Amino acid sequence: MNCPKCTSDKSVKSGKVKGVQRYKCKGCGCNYTVEQKSTAKSKSMKKRALHLYLEGLGFRSIGRFLGVSNVSVLNWIRNFGKEVGELSSENQEIQMVEMDEMHSYIGSKNYCWIWIAARRYRKKFLNFVICDRSNETAKEFWKTINHHEMKYIASDYWKPYKSIIPKKKHLQTKAETFTVERYNNLSSTKKRE
Repeated sequence: MNCPKCTSDKSVKSGKVKGVQRYKCKGCGCNYTVEQKSTAKSKSMKKRALHLYLEGLGFRSIGRFLGVSNVSVLNWIRNFGKEVGELSSENQEIQMVEMDEMHSYIGSKNYCWIWIAARRYRKKFLNFVICDRSNETAKEFWKTINHHEMKYIASDYWKPYKSIIPKKKHLQTKAETFTVERYNNLSSTKKRE
């Protein structure tokens, strides 16, 4: 990069400003930064990538859709995450937790149940337990998540949920467990492939 003042091509590095490399011209002593590449993507494209990511598309899909590298999409999403930070602290009340269980196999013949608790609005797992489908397992599972402040807890009609979840918080209906059911469906689809 040539000096913008005297157009000399002789320069040395001179630190960084806001993460951008600065240079000092050996001829006139002018400090300057390298101009942004003309290939740099607009803020609106980066926001579009974030919207597509939040809708559930993967980095490669977004990259193909927008005509950019999937690594660029990954970096944009990471930068948005750093800028925003955590929207709420872990100590705040969780609006909705969904609980469900599914069966699977460990190895070829060992039958087991996986109990899952997920946050609906962040689509994040709170915890899981692998064991049987008994009341004792339900109680152990509840101990792993009951330290969280939860406004509502949705589950299906499996009886052990009634014994562990407080009545005033419990929504016992299949209509409210769609997030955790989606995870279960993804898991069972991968097993078949």
